[in-house]
Amino acid sequence: MDCKKALAATSFDMEAAFDELRKRGLAAASKKAGRAAADGLVGCDVSACGRFAAVVEVNAETDFAAKNDVFLSLVADAAKAVAAHVAKHPATFASAAASATGLGAVAEISGDELRGVPRRAAPGGGEGDGETLGDAAAATAATVRENIRVRRAFAIAATGAGEVLGSYVHGAVAPGLGRQAAIVRLANVAGASGAKSAADKLAMHAVAAAPRFVDAASVPAAVAEAEAEIFRAQGAASGKPAAVVDKIVQGRMRKFHEEFCLAEQKCVFDDKVSATRWAREHGAGKDAAPDAFVRVKVGEGIEVEEKDFAAEVQATVRGA
Repeated sequence: MDCKKALAATSFDMEAAFDELRKRGLAAASKKAGRAAADGLVGCDVSACGRFAAVVEVNAETDFAAKNDVFLSLVADAAKAVAAHVAKHPATFASAAASATGLGAVAEISGDELRGVPRRAAPGGGEGDGETLGDAAAATAATVRENIRVRRAFAIAATGAGEVLGSYVHGAVAPGLGRQAAIVRLANVAGASGAKSAADKLAMHAVAAAPRFVDAASVPAAVAEAEAEIFRAQGAASGKPAAVVDKIVQGRMRKFHEEFCLAEQKCVFDDKVSATRWAREHGAGKDAAPDAFVRVKVGEGIEVEEKDFAAEVQATVRGA
């Protein structure tokens, strides 16, 4: 019907009708921009050289729209575009090295910056056809009739000697596309032949175990102090001597690191050893250790208003 209306409005001029249809679609998409979009997919891509990896989250309003081929194509292109973008702009990682997030040298690309990233690069490394991810999201919204948002992306580089990247996508609906994804960088692999496989497994572990920090040393000081203060107050309340309380705090902080730090967590493949030790024993080399990671889950951190549909129906009936 939209096509018929556009053709009628342009006296059946095909080119003019196409432009009219696109204008109407983009206008409708802009009206939907304020609606909550907490569903969707994450896309993960590793550059051809293996030195740059990116994960990007693209949101839709419903899982139905997230299964649309046009939406799948957008997410796949977005992941490739971000990986290519950071490979061309290594300065992106300059601030990441000094990040206080506890994830290591992970570069975060905001939604505002993502909207200006070219969707496809030209064969010679140029800017392609000029379409950006923002343009592509708007066009996809016009097609699937939902608010579509390229929300966030993260990237990790393995540009130093002895570094390797691993990745994993959970709940995959297509290669590189799923509901959760993680990237892990292993350092000090010293040319170990099994390092890449071990890094991929650690990325799988990260999705399952949901660590918050890469290792004990990377836990932000404010977080560590707040946790220690809680444990100290609990110990003091028991009436134990200060020296005993200090030991209790040290022990509970070790437990905290084992629960929330990737390097110290019990490995999901063998809970008798840490993730770091497991990687070393499975091909990463005797000195290998994770020094950066990121895990992304669709919709995480987005507040969605819960609707009582029964109450809405009753209100409609009363109004009628």
